[in-house]
Amino acid sequence: MLSTNIQQESVIQRIERVVAILMEENPIFKEDLNYTEIVKHIFKIVQEHLTPDKFNNMSDEKLKENCDFVMSTEILSKIGDDFTSEQMAIFDEAIKRK
Repeated sequence: MLSTNIQQESVIQRIERVVAILMEENPIFKEDLNYTEIVKHIFKIVQEHLTPDKFNNMSDEKLKENCDFVMSTEILSKIGDDFTSEQMAIFDEAIKRK
């Protein structure tokens, strides 16, 4: 997504508002995610996958859904970071059974 600095700032501000709302609505986001880092991550995704027109025409609700998905995925990707090898084996076995 090519855009001017003003357009980029507008995109970032919109993402910041949505991320702040999601963090207030879901305390696990606030506990487990770094606000600044997740905003940067979502901005990077937007830049790579959306044109300015597509982003600007996206409803706030759709943007919120997409941000929620990205933030949830980030939290899920951290599952197991603190597991011992025994806990990880138990986790892996439980996943295989599903």
